[in-house]
Amino acid sequence: MQANYANKLEALIMLTSFPLFRARQLKILIFALSVSLVTHGCAGAPRGDRKSSPEKGLKILKTAKSQIGKKYCFGGISPKTGFDCSGLAWWSHRKNGINIPRQSWDQYKEGKKISRNNLMAGDLLYFETYKKGASHVGVYDGKGGFIHSPNSNKKVQRTSLKNSYYKKRYLGARRFWQVL
Repeated sequence: MQANYANKLEALIMLTSFPLFRARQLKILIFALSVSLVTHGCAGAPRGDRKSSPEKGLKILKTAKSQIGKKYCFGGISPKTGFDCSGLAWWSHRKNGINIPRQSWDQYKEGKKISRNNLMAGDLLYFETYKKGASHVGVYDGKGGFIHSPNSNKKVQRTSLKNSYYKKRYLGARRFWQVL
């Protein structure tokens, strides 16, 4: 395909060397060549989630919500063992075909940063709880709350972002189901 563009460019250079070739024709030829390069270049772009897909986020949320009531387990990554916070986030994404890092602090480093005003269901919310940095994570529900596995005394549950404990410790949000 690149050889074809090289041939067109060579023809353009050859045509412009003739004194009778008009500037307007040159402009038209350059425009046509540019359009051709742009449209063919886009056609070869890799496929994937190129736009925000709210449906994908909703599927991640639905997967996380299906685990409400499951027990907390440090290092847990499945309904059989129970979940810790990042295990629930990891499992909910993996069940929907999206691989993300296992630990909350690694997830926070890699995901697409999302402002609080642009949160959508399925985004991951990070909190600074027992240590500096992203030490806790939950799946945003799109309605001002999040699904998470808080600690060994509790089960997977929904908590409001207005909860004073989490409100003070909110660190930021990341999205993994949108690829740019």
